[in-house]
Amino acid sequence: MTLRHHRLCDETGTPMTTPVITFALLGTLEVRHNDHVIPMTGKHQRSLLAALLIHRNNPVPLGDLINELWPDGPPRCTPNALHAQISRLRRTLPCGAETGIDLRAQYPGYLLDVPAQALDTFWFRYWLQRANTTKSRDFDEALSCYRKALDCWRGPPLHDIPPGRIRDSEVERLDRERINALAQMTEIELACGRYLDAIPRLERLIVEHPLEEHLYVQLMIALEHVGRPGDAIRVYQRARQCLAVQLGLSPSAVLDHTMDRILQRG
Repeated sequence: MTLRHHRLCDETGTPMTTPVITFALLGTLEVRHNDHVIPMTGKHQRSLLAALLIHRNNPVPLGDLINELWPDGPPRCTPNALHAQISRLRRTLPCGAETGIDLRAQYPGYLLDVPAQALDTFWFRYWLQRANTTKSRDFDEALSCYRKALDCWRGPPLHDIPPGRIRDSEVERLDRERINALAQMTEIELACGRYLDAIPRLERLIVEHPLEEHLYVQLMIALEHVGRPGDAIRVYQRARQCLAVQLGLSPSAVLDHTMDRILQRG
């Protein structure tokens, strides 16, 4: 999926320029120059680029890069091996004034200068911020912004990048931001009475994240409102069993309260 751009302004009202090179992290790592894919071959090249993009415009220490590229132990000539990977990445990326891309050594390691709007993670977070600032006054606008944020995702983030401390931390952070965005969007849908829109999404999310109690609460509320209290009760039972088996915990007060309310209305 091509990263879509929007002719928008930053907080100062200055129009944001459309980058000629884009980087997509919300799925497989993808680099495009004037809408043509730049192949990123080799696991070390992908890991290196991903680490530098995650810390965009900030130097990444040499030791962190080495551990990211060679988590099982560095090669015998580690500095030369890392320098070779950096040199190869410089040849692959179209650096310069036209693209706004600059890869350089900067203490204590290497730094990749990239315009913020060149990354799909920027647009994901941009639309989330827009949604959060508009939801108190305009539900429809907020829902539109949440959908635009989630449309930035093409699949699990960086799932073609080998495991590493930098990559894994960012994946965990992005996954948490995504599920929070979905939960907030669902809250608005429930507040608007759009229960049928929320139910299938919540069912999918629970399969992906079976330990997130708030998802069970939202699904129970939606099912009750469409006349399916029996299904709502079964969702509670499923949540209770999952929490007990996986975490050794009882349902939270919120989950229990939702169940009690459904039983009282039934």
